[in-house]
Amino acid sequence: MAFDSTEYAPTPQTTARLIDAAPELCPVWAAENPDRALALLFVAPRDCDAVDVLTAH
Repeated sequence: MAFDSTEYAPTPQTTARLIDAAPELCPVWAAENPDRALALLFVAPRDCDAVDVLTAH
């Protein structure tokens, strides 16, 4: 395979861009996996319905 046949991203993806591009957490998944949801929200905080589900108890 030639190296010129591979497509590369024009700019390198930074961690901040990847976090901003991440979809919102699913509230059902957050209710089933509260520890993982809290860890993910700690790393990539965002205001979504999953926060309401986690703070409802």
